Amino acid sequence: MAHFDLTGEENAGTYFAALPGTSGTDFVQHNTTPMKARFFASRDEVAGCHPSRWIYELINNRFTVCDLFDRARAQSAEFDSPYTWDHPHKLVINGNQSYSTSSAQIVSSICLDCHFHFVFKMAWEEDHTSGLCHHSQAAWPLQDNMFPWHHLAWAGSASPGNMASDYSKYNPLLARENFVCTAAPCTLQITLEISQPRMPSWWVKLLLDHEAIRHELDVAREQDPGRYEGATDEWAYQTPLNLNTYLKNQLESTAETVRSISKRNKRFAVLFGPRCFSIFRELEFQEKIEDNNGVDEGSFTPRPAAPSAGPLGTTEINTYRAYLEDVRAEVQCLIHKAGQAAEKPTFCTPMLHGVLQCAEVKDVESNALVGTDRYKLLGVLPSQGREIVVNAYKRQWDLLPSSRKELIDALLNVANDAQDDLLIEYAVTQSSVYESQPRQQAVADDGGTVLQSLAYFELTPPNNYPAEAIIRAFRKKLVDDPADASTARGVLMMIASESQDDHYQANLLMEADQKMSLETAKHVIGLNDSSNIISDAGPATRKKLQQCQKPKARKLYLDALDSIAEHTASPSLKQAAQELAHESESGIGMGSADSGAPVDFSLPVGLDNIGNTCYLNSLLQYLFTVKPVRDVVFDYDDLKLGLSEDAIDKRRIGGNKMQMDRGEAVVADAFAQELATLFNTLQKSEKTATRPSQRLANAVLLSTHTLLNSEKAGDRQGSPLPPPLPSRPLPEPAAAFGDGSGDVNMVDFEHRGTAPLDTASLSSTKTLVEHEASPEPSHERVENVAEPDGQMITSTTETSNADDAVMVDGVAPASKPSGDTQAEKPIPTLDARTTDVDMVDAEAPETIDQKVLSALERQKRSSGTDQQDVEEVMGSIINRLQAAIRPSSVDDKTGIQLERLMETFFVTTVNYTKKFHEQKYQHEVSFDRSITAFPAENGPCSLYDALGRNFDQQILEESKLSRYTTIRTLPPILHVLIQRTQSTGSKNGNPVIIPETLYVDRFMDMDHDSPAFQRRVEDWITAKRIADIKTDLAKLEDNPSYLRSLEHYKAPEPLTSAKLSTQDDAPEEVETFDFDGPVEDDFLLISPSKPVVEQEEVSVPKVTGVYETYCQVKQMMEDELTRCEETITAHNEELKEVAYRLHAVICHRGQLMSGHYWVWIRDFQDNVWRWYNDADVKENKDTEEVLRTLSTSGEPYFLCYVRDGDKDKYVNVPKREQPLQPEPGPVPEPVPELVPELVPEGTSPPESASPEPEKLVDGGVREMLTPPPEPAA
Repeated sequence: MAHFDLTGEENAGTYFAALPGTSGTDFVQHNTTPMKARFFASRDEVAGCHPSRWIYELINNRFTVCDLFDRARAQSAEFDSPYTWDHPHKLVINGNQSYSTSSAQIVSSICLDCHFHFVFKMAWEEDHTSGLCHHSQAAWPLQDNMFPWHHLAWAGSASPGNMASDYSKYNPLLARENFVCTAAPCTLQITLEISQPRMPSWWVKLLLDHEAIRHELDVAREQDPGRYEGATDEWAYQTPLNLNTYLKNQLESTAETVRSISKRNKRFAVLFGPRCFSIFRELEFQEKIEDNNGVDEGSFTPRPAAPSAGPLGTTEINTYRAYLEDVRAEVQCLIHKAGQAAEKPTFCTPMLHGVLQCAEVKDVESNALVGTDRYKLLGVLPSQGREIVVNAYKRQWDLLPSSRKELIDALLNVANDAQDDLLIEYAVTQSSVYESQPRQQAVADDGGTVLQSLAYFELTPPNNYPAEAIIRAFRKKLVDDPADASTARGVLMMIASESQDDHYQANLLMEADQKMSLETAKHVIGLNDSSNIISDAGPATRKKLQQCQKPKARKLYLDALDSIAEHTASPSLKQAAQELAHESESGIGMGSADSGAPVDFSLPVGLDNIGNTCYLNSLLQYLFTVKPVRDVVFDYDDLKLGLSEDAIDKRRIGGNKMQMDRGEAVVADAFAQELATLFNTLQKSEKTATRPSQRLANAVLLSTHTLLNSEKAGDRQGSPLPPPLPSRPLPEPAAAFGDGSGDVNMVDFEHRGTAPLDTASLSSTKTLVEHEASPEPSHERVENVAEPDGQMITSTTETSNADDAVMVDGVAPASKPSGDTQAEKPIPTLDARTTDVDMVDAEAPETIDQKVLSALERQKRSSGTDQQDVEEVMGSIINRLQAAIRPSSVDDKTGIQLERLMETFFVTTVNYTKKFHEQKYQHEVSFDRSITAFPAENGPCSLYDALGRNFDQQILEESKLSRYTTIRTLPPILHVLIQRTQSTGSKNGNPVIIPETLYVDRFMDMDHDSPAFQRRVEDWITAKRIADIKTDLAKLEDNPSYLRSLEHYKAPEPLTSAKLSTQDDAPEEVETFDFDGPVEDDFLLISPSKPVVEQEEVSVPKVTGVYETYCQVKQMMEDELTRCEETITAHNEELKEVAYRLHAVICHRGQLMSGHYWVWIRDFQDNVWRWYNDADVKENKDTEEVLRTLSTSGEPYFLCYVRDGDKDKYVNVPKREQPLQPEPGPVPEPVPELVPELVPEGTSPPESASPEPEKLVDGGVREMLTPPPEPAA
């Protein structure tokens, strides 16, 4: 509900007299989307409009800016539609295709008259929902930081090539138009898709050919009068009704309940008959032909449509189900036009107004003003309120800087049309302020600045060049001399400053910014209009960097890539820019790992990135150095769980004792085998880097649910055959087929008896490694099969609706009964004239094992920016390995199944809570893969402080609780997650100082009555005091000069004790409106008169010693801080019994949802750190340097410590196996040298009959051997 903030006439005057964007209101957040960024990057002046005008122009085919309808008129001859489209559209809701979520809304509609389809796809950034325009911000006068209504501008059309992939019979797209709301904080964008009718003209002609139908009816009556005794002439007008019924039943049917249409059905034969068979073939019905003495007694069987799989159970557009809904909607339009519709259609225009939060203007089409230029220019409709008009005026002011005078004139005229006194006053004020602006005077080029600037860009004076020509010369300069970019920008700014044209200036200044325009950035790195900017920008930048050595030129290329990433809002390009910047600074990574250089066998093998798997590569390299993991992988045949149902059913994973299903067991088994293959390759590879299999990556990064559901029933165009039919229960008696269709005989499928099936789901209530919530129960089925010993084994199968499966049998075969079940009797066969069409039956369904293994090979992952959390992926790897092996023991008290991995990685923690009035703590024990550390909100902190934020006491005042956490048991390998995800959805990049040796004594569990625990409580109190002092010190200014100024302050005259006069004596407030000259600072001043006061002198004492007192207080705080820190340090120095050494650090650079990972791993045996960055592996022997690097950035993310006394037992870096070298053959006898005098003059001595032998040394470097000397005589 709109509110009107009448803040007084003083403020009203301020806003009246300020041109848009100059009122000095609060900061306005500028949010963007890729579409919005591209719109503003184009810098073309494109007008927008209020949503109600946008809807009006769309409905009436007369967009002011968008050329959609002009293009349509030029192509009208190509449209296959029985109706003209150039008329006011009556849009009604279509099918089950519309829905709304927290960040999107889809409205699918069809024109009742022309049958063209209009789909409105509205989306916004969920994180910026609060920034969306909303009518609750409406107020008068409207401030610059208020955005009550959207203002929609055309952001361009999709190219034919872009739409080609989505064009099909199911969705014959004609146009895809993009629109954005131009309000600064709003992220609303609209994609309008228009497509042709699904029913071509010849369909409609056949369905509405009443004379032909009446003729068929007459013939039928004459040939079979008894059968058609009840038929009436109304049948000639009921063809759309019957087709609507067929489609309704088809959409509601499944593979088990679908019913065929007999060609001899009396109504079907008359209304449709052979002349309409092609319609049903186009609808992908399966046709059966049965020739009986020249009469076709076959049938048409509808193809079952896959269930709706869109959001909230809606139908996905461009699917077979959507196609059927679209056809049915067009049929219903025919029914509506014939006056046969029982219900009125649901018009979507009110829905559109509601979604876009605007009100429909009644009878606007009859208003003669609607098409005038002033309303088009402002983008509003006649009779809309003053707040709407001013909102549109402010948005257009930003969009059309060269038409601002025309905008003010239009505002004046619209205000006069409305006869709105407040709006007229506002418009007059705006006009006066605009006219009173001081005009720029021409600047004389006395020093020849412009001439020199033009010469720098190789342009000939005088400067009569348009802005585009100057910008082209500027871009050429950047390409020719990238190291001189800063000078080029300065020259461009100089040319801009000499101009008196605001628009000209703005264009040049925008180009001079370091954040380049998209076109300039593309020129700099060498991309052209045919380039795929997302895929080509990164490699093009890398190539430029490799070809230049000048730091300034390299910076220009990096800035260009960063600008492209900003304009396109591409996380992958942002990641590439960050990586190339890092590589450019460090001088690494500029070449390929396989650049032809000799392989250094002293370095471990790198891992190629196979599509955004840097985080997985980092974890695999780390786990390869953990001995228990390698033992499990290499000894898998002796440790594996196996895939028997009994073993899977009894296995429980982790501290929560989670049950797994068969699919998870199959994935785990495949993963363990793939990991063994990779580990073997890492030991034996003769290459610099190897490539992990996609099968391994899928097993870790995709959930079992995703793998099992990867074969979603395809229902796109391509196969007219219906999907395979699974075994199904006995059919129920045929139900009435639609309303009013009693004589439309449908034919049921012939069906034989099947063995009973107990439908059940094998999915556990909580799966092991699911990364997404499981939706509805899977379509898995359990079938009991008898074993020879009489026991029942459950075999799992899954039904399939894949449309490429071929059915082979005419009827469903009867399955053999199991040992203790009895086969049911087959159903008697029906008469041939009424039986269903012979359908081929389904092939044998895939088992869960086959399904999962096939999906592991075939399933594709996104190679975009779907970075997964390292801790999550680490958990997935450990869980997969746990699920693949047998437990080694079971804890008697808890029933937890233990194995090598759990004993190696899992830490036992205890969470203690206590209410304020209670004496004893409540506690809860948990088993975790890692412990969590939280960086400081501001600045660096130690790892101990970061862990303290998790383990130390917390006081919850609202809940009246205190709580803390301890460690009860520690594993040999301790993982520490540095939690950098903040509640705001951003990344905490503050450094954490990482110690080489971590002592965890201070976090261990202890008796609450022990002296050690009492001292821990004291340390908590001291730590809290330290935090408070640091917070207070941070608020103080260093050496604030204003404190000394207070000591020298002296009032210019005695202060007074003011006493207001009585109300009767106070004069009335006076308002002044001065328009004699320009209004200073764009404000209209409203000055109230001051009340009369009686003055009484008061003496003011001089303030002394202010600064000295400040320094004393600050010193006291610093001294207390030092004492507290020394106390805690002394206590912690005594707690150094439980020591862990740093073994590995996984790092991340980038944003929260994207970026790049790498890992540092220490080789204790060689006393060296190695840096693994996908295929690159490098060494650093300086531990202090590595720790200093890790402790001064926000990149470390996952720390891996190993118990100091056991590090040689649990971790090491396996050495690469040197390639086998062929044994050298016997050394040939040396050939005696020829005596010089025996060699003819002018000739050389002959070469030896054998080449000199060679040997391999130092990893492949060949060294020539000198033949051994002859033995002494």
